Amino acid sequence: MTKTKHAWRKANVCVRSGQHAKAIYWLSRTIAILDGGQPRRHRRKDVDASYMFAALFVLILLWVAKG
Repeated sequence: MTKTKHAWRKANVCVRSGQHAKAIYWLSRTIAILDGGQPRRHRRKDVDASYMFAALFVLILLWVAKG
């Protein structure tokens, strides 16, 4: 569940139970998350292309040896 959806649901639960101060807090958190924009995607730094080529090479060797 995303942070925004989590905060929104917490606010709704607080409103239904009558905890208006907590509801205001969670609604303000929801707005802050939405104003922050979408998070950036991080590239995997630990996966290198050489490992992928090595894995592909091993798979091809296994395929040739089995066939």
